[in-house]
Amino acid sequence: MTYALSSEGLRCLRSVSGEDALLAFDIDGTLAPIAAQPWAARIPDDIQRMLVYLNEVRTVAIVTGRSIADARRMLAFEPAYLVGSHGAEGVPGRAADRAALALVTRGWMAALNSPEKPWPPTPGVLLEDKGCSLAVHYRHAGDREQALHLIEQRARRLSPPPRLIHGKCVLNLLPAGAPHKGDALRALLVDSGRTRAIYVGDDVTDEDVFRLHLPGVISVRVAPVGERTTDLYLPLQEEVSDLLRELTAMIDQEAAGFVHTRA
Repeated sequence: MTYALSSEGLRCLRSVSGEDALLAFDIDGTLAPIAAQPWAARIPDDIQRMLVYLNEVRTVAIVTGRSIADARRMLAFEPAYLVGSHGAEGVPGRAADRAALALVTRGWMAALNSPEKPWPPTPGVLLEDKGCSLAVHYRHAGDREQALHLIEQRARRLSPPPRLIHGKCVLNLLPAGAPHKGDALRALLVDSGRTRAIYVGDDVTDEDVFRLHLPGVISVRVAPVGERTTDLYLPLQEEVSDLLRELTAMIDQEAAGFVHTRA
């Protein structure tokens, strides 16, 4: 895999960063460092400023596991597209599905909180209702492996059965057939009319994008070791600000060259 900030990596990014580019980003572990409590996560000010600028000169999409309402409170701008719940919210043309998905998750919440089987299954486990999906966090469980086992047992008894997606000390429960992040990116490209894209993410839920291998789309994984499913990687979340700085410089250089040519 190629380091995104290497000469080769930057050449790849430059090839898809033109005016017809869609710039798409996950939030947790990508734009924002992972926090001990989900509600405590923050997008650093320098990243916010660069996103505001990029949103003015390119089409920016935020594609996150958070609900749209939760994601919006973290952003200092209104992106062209805001997709939440791993693709279940905010996908163009899929608004009618939201009520049906929310109905499923409400049923799961009722089942998980039933008097017969009290929640949580073990101390240190947090159940988060995202509207169109659920997330069970077990970072603070005394025995994380045992906690995950108990959570999976409870989740597999739910009706209808959820799609289970493992994350960083979190198990995501999505209704079967709900749009995922890969579906979301495809829909955003069609809706925006963009032919090229850069997608930056870090988690298992981003694999639905990484596996697409769409022409004109460069994927960047934020992880210590590059995976074969992505084109580029960044070892550290802190380097996302460097990536945005490079993208900003590329766009500024292109604009300056265009102005010079026109002059």
